[in-house]
Amino acid sequence: MGKSLTEKDFDQVESWIGTGTKTFNLLYSITRDGCDSSVFHEKCDNKGPTLTVLYNKEGSVYGGYTSVSWPTSKRKPLDQTDNSGFLYQLYFSGLNTPKKYSVKSGHTAICSASYLGPVFGSASAHDVYTFSHEIQKSSSGEYNLDGNMHTHFGCNYDTAGISSKEVNNGHLRVTELGVYAVKDGQRKTPPLPTQWRKTSEFGSKMLMSLKEEVKGIQPPEGLDVPHFNILLLGTLGSGKSSFCNLVASVFRGRISHRARVGGDAQTSTTTQLTPYTFGDKASIQLYDTRGVAESDTLDLLQCNFILDGHVPDFHDMSPTHLLKCSDAEFRTTPTLKNETHCAVLVLDGSTVEIPQAALITKIDKFCEKSAENISNTFLSPAVKDLVDNVADLLQLPRNSILPVKNYEEELEIDENINILALLAIRQIMFFAEDYLGNMKVKQSRRGKGKANRGQVDGDVLGSDTA
Repeated sequence: MGKSLTEKDFDQVESWIGTGTKTFNLLYSITRDGCDSSVFHEKCDNKGPTLTVLYNKEGSVYGGYTSVSWPTSKRKPLDQTDNSGFLYQLYFSGLNTPKKYSVKSGHTAICSASYLGPVFGSASAHDVYTFSHEIQKSSSGEYNLDGNMHTHFGCNYDTAGISSKEVNNGHLRVTELGVYAVKDGQRKTPPLPTQWRKTSEFGSKMLMSLKEEVKGIQPPEGLDVPHFNILLLGTLGSGKSSFCNLVASVFRGRISHRARVGGDAQTSTTTQLTPYTFGDKASIQLYDTRGVAESDTLDLLQCNFILDGHVPDFHDMSPTHLLKCSDAEFRTTPTLKNETHCAVLVLDGSTVEIPQAALITKIDKFCEKSAENISNTFLSPAVKDLVDNVADLLQLPRNSILPVKNYEEELEIDENINILALLAIRQIMFFAEDYLGNMKVKQSRRGKGKANRGQVDGDVLGSDTA
């Protein structure tokens, strides 16, 4: 999850409050204002109803609501009742799990003191005690809050037997804590964010244009290379095989299941170096590889053999069938048409000379806007942040990071999913085309060099016989 609530989240909180439409104005944020109890009170005391939200790295979002003001208090903690107060969770480990935990009748709802951050519950039995004094941001980018959620969780609020671990993943390390002022009123529709990657308008016209453009991208003439060889590399479950099916679906006009997908988290369903071609629709050959895991890695020498074109199609890639130079099927003198022309890392979101790109799959799983409509992908700040992070991690240009959504639950093709796939395929083919263009120049110069040396040798021999 990101570090701010979506309109859908605000709708959920609004329904829990149950007194009509509300506006939410951010009063305090630890990433903006510092994790300091004195700043919290300066910005939030005597402001009426507020919503406190905590976020962690696991993707859990939770907090509390009070319909009464946080009071300005001295050192001594001040307990307050609030029959409308509640604790809640919106997400647990990235999954949408909306739950409301109302305050128990007659129990304390909040506790306030100048040295305390937001506290839900009483001074002696706090259900959610966030922090005290000042907390510095750690090197991991988190704030390790010194409060407590496990000792008295469920004492003042009806948590229906749910443990705090099922809300905050068993810790109080947060990436953000925010406090919103809640007032009666109609929220304004937020403006659409700026499109961070410029494309034509998604639609049938763009889809047809991309198909024609992709069909027209061909390897340079004179190289005896019939198609671009694209090697897909990634971990188990990253979506390599599903991407092959996605591309096949785009060109077939129906959901394709050419590549086997699924399996468990320990075993790759792809066991061979499997090529997928797409006829005259695109001059591209995708090579699916065995998914790697911590206990099941891809041998570095084997990977180099694949990149250099020594490994034949459909070779068994299991750890017990490592290809050796002495093997009969080892391609000893591969040509350019056997080599990999672009390596693509598939991430669930090495340094070689050939171009590299990265596919980010499953974007609908972490971005609500993209899940609602894939055409929103390049409007999504969450997707942009992920692209930036992956680019920084892999030291690749931003235009080498390509978000896609594979077909998973769909029974019919989706125009916008296909457009996103074609944008990725087109960029990958451009990379491969540029690589082969450079190889053609190299071959041409080698040929001229040999011709010049032959001419010199001939001149020398001629002078000797004269």
